[in-house]
Amino acid sequence: MVITYWILLCLLSTMFKANQATKPKGDHFILTKELLSDYGPTTARPVMDVKKRINVEIDLEIARIVDLNERDQTLQQSVFIAMQWQDDFLTWNTSVYPDVDVLIMPTDQIWRPDIHVYENVDKSYENVKDVSAWVYPDGTVLWIFPSILHTACRIDARLFPFDTQHCTLRFGSWSYNTDQLNLQPRNDTHTIYQKFIENGVWQLEDIFVQTIINEYQEGMYSEVVYTIRLRRRPLFHVLSFIVPCGLLSLLNLLVFILPTESGEKVSLGITNLLALIVFQQLITDSLPPSYMPILGYYFTPMILIGCLSIVSGVLVAALYHQDQTRPVPKWLCKLTCIQPLTIAINQEPEPYINEELTTLPDSSETCEMKHGDIRDDIKMTKYGRGIFANVEERDVLRYAEDHLRSRRDYTSDWQKVASVIERIILTLGIVLTITAIIVTAVLFTAT
Repeated sequence: MVITYWILLCLLSTMFKANQATKPKGDHFILTKELLSDYGPTTARPVMDVKKRINVEIDLEIARIVDLNERDQTLQQSVFIAMQWQDDFLTWNTSVYPDVDVLIMPTDQIWRPDIHVYENVDKSYENVKDVSAWVYPDGTVLWIFPSILHTACRIDARLFPFDTQHCTLRFGSWSYNTDQLNLQPRNDTHTIYQKFIENGVWQLEDIFVQTIINEYQEGMYSEVVYTIRLRRRPLFHVLSFIVPCGLLSLLNLLVFILPTESGEKVSLGITNLLALIVFQQLITDSLPPSYMPILGYYFTPMILIGCLSIVSGVLVAALYHQDQTRPVPKWLCKLTCIQPLTIAINQEPEPYINEELTTLPDSSETCEMKHGDIRDDIKMTKYGRGIFANVEERDVLRYAEDHLRSRRDYTSDWQKVASVIERIILTLGIVLTITAIIVTAVLFTAT
């Protein structure tokens, strides 16, 4: 009895497996298995005639600009790459398989062109190509796959922040020359991808494509070159760098106008200078060292004016607080076009006192008083009548001038010299500022 049940169970199991084995499969399954079973090695070109050349059409669609690193001069972008070619080993008769219009095949089991991006700097680029391809009855293979391209891009930052960058992507075969593989773009007039995601810093203006033939030692090789034109959005940098720099330039000039009595000229000049250096360093750190931006021709004179404001503050303070009994040197008077003897100082000379002289008459005369008045005043005193009775008039005049000069206060002389020097440096600063603005504007216009 047990043996009978065991035999019956085996018969039922065999019938079930037979029914499954004889179950019909879809045409796409059978066709895929048939095409791949006799395909052969994937390294051989899929042509019936070995002299036949394979035409590969390539297309590039940019979905997003991920990052443009200006310091490292690299461009990272999200793209869709499409390649199309003819495979003689992947054709079928539509009358035999009428329900199969297209097959989806893994690209690791069929031949695919060894197209490389010559500007690629990312070693993981090949890992993103594991995407299946569409195969059509006439042997047309369409392979579309997404990729993150990390490529080199030469940055020209001379017009920063109003610059436009041109980044090139060169696609070409590494192994096949033009006799074996001809690479060409699918669209001669390329348009921007409709679903492109805008970048906050860079604006994608246009994409240019062209085909070039390069000659190497191994033969002629075709390349498809895409040129991507990116324009920087300048508003952020204008508000963050240019406007603050312009205001700091104005503060540099105000340092010269600040009164010396405030004692804040040097500290304000140092603060402005450090701020300008910080702004220049921020711009320098974000740009490649190979190109100096035109904006640097404006920062350099502003830093120079900041240094001049500090030097002016120190020099003016030193002259302003000079020893009041020390006269201004003649060379400094000539340099500043000052006549110290014509500067009126309301200083009363102290009276000369001895046994015979009780007091000198009060006098509010300055160094501009007439010589005759000085002589008469001295002769009218008791001391003058006793001492200068038999002295020549020129000696009396010399004594009077020496006496007044020895008691004179030279503070206003030094202050006027300091004021003239400060005006000279202020004029120089204004000239440098205007020149820097004009030169910068001319360079921006001419470039």
